Amino acid sequence: MGKFILLIMSAIFLSSNTPIQEESVTLSVTPGVFNLPELPETVEVTMINNTKETISAGLHYWIEFYENEEWIKVSPEQTFEDISYNFSPSVFYTYEKDLFTEQIDYRVGNYRIVKFYLKSDYQETKEVFNVYVEFTVR
Repeated sequence: MGKFILLIMSAIFLSSNTPIQEESVTLSVTPGVFNLPELPETVEVTMINNTKETISAGLHYWIEFYENEEWIKVSPEQTFEDISYNFSPSVFYTYEKDLFTEQIDYRVGNYRIVKFYLKSDYQETKEVFNVYVEFTVR
């Protein structure tokens, strides 16, 4: 399995440059633009819980490419440990995510990382919520 880093911090430590969207769960990636010849193997992705309830999310994610007005999954099939992390309100996690530069034939364009999370009522609703962060390869 690839590299994995998980940081748990309170939202109090978020910088003023971090975009906050009220009552939502957000992802951010730094940087948001990459040069194709210098594409890194991994990126840091931060997931922020700006809701008033505790949510759960694991390590699972995938990468999509925007082509012909639709998002197409381009990342390889992966296996993840079935671990769920609880995100209390106003807490964020930072993950190091593999860009699969050996498996994905990156080209200039728009990509996004997709993760999903569950709300505390998942056992009743079975609802899964996707959250996205876009990045550009130029």
